[in-house]
Amino acid sequence: MVGGQPALDVLIVDDVDEMRLLLEQLVEGTPGLKLSGSARNTWEARLETQRRRPGLVLLDEVLPGEASLDFWDELRRDQIPVLWVTSVEVPEHEVPEGSLGRLMKPTWDSLAQDQLSLARLLRSLKLL
Repeated sequence: MVGGQPALDVLIVDDVDEMRLLLEQLVEGTPGLKLSGSARNTWEARLETQRRRPGLVLLDEVLPGEASLDFWDELRRDQIPVLWVTSVEVPEHEVPEGSLGRLMKPTWDSLAQDQLSLARLLRSLKLL
């Protein structure tokens, strides 16, 4: 709990094992967040969202197999907020309207700063 509010449950969706681990560290080290689960693909993510409805999904912009945008359409219909994660410093496309925005994937060297930035962003969106 932060300020009397329950922690925000976060689902991570990323196909790269090491990045999922890093994103898990990002979530677990950010006050007010709780890791709900993590998934390698949209199929696993669907199971997780049915099992435990997260309050936020960190969704990799590029996943193998089914497109992230297709899964995002389902999340949007279910009114589950999505924050896109990317490693592309200057993405060529805008984030889809209705999503919360885009977050640069953290690095081990910048993890502490990335946790502060994520908390600040989520507070500005009134999710924390």
